[in-house]
Amino acid sequence: SSDNPGMVLVSFSLTGSNYLHWSRAIRLALGAKSKLGFTVAVPDSDSEDYQQYQKVEFMVISWLLNSILKEIVQAFMYVKSAKQLWDELAERYGECNGPLRYQLRKEISNFAQGNLSVTSYYTKLKCLWDEYACIVALPECNCGTEKAYSDHDSETKLMQFLMGLND
Repeated sequence: SSDNPGMVLVSFSLTGSNYLHWSRAIRLALGAKSKLGFTVAVPDSDSEDYQQYQKVEFMVISWLLNSILKEIVQAFMYVKSAKQLWDELAERYGECNGPLRYQLRKEISNFAQGNLSVTSYYTKLKCLWDEYACIVALPECNCGTEKAYSDHDSETKLMQFLMGLND
């Protein structure tokens, strides 16, 4: 296997402000290597496979640490598991990040076509919408409200898009 602790999984480092993009890229890379489970749960130390699990977990921790900007990685050097590292990163930079929610909402509200082509304008706006959707967790239900919300959200996005177009 080409897996080794010094391997770089993604082409860019976590800087803090790019957590959503970074975490998505890392999840895809870990999933491709069948290692995503290491960010979810730790098996009992009594388990027969624990020693092998621990070897692989140390590699996953190394991969995660190698993908974090050098200026901030020191804060995470002493985590005990990949799950703990993943959870700490999510807590610090992830979806509960109120300032990021505010920043994205403001950017979406103020975004306009300007010198961009219509295609470029829509693509950038869609990226902002998708990023915001990743950090705002909506409750799931089977009561029909989900479709009504989805319809309302689609209409809101259409209006935002149209209002940002050049006259």
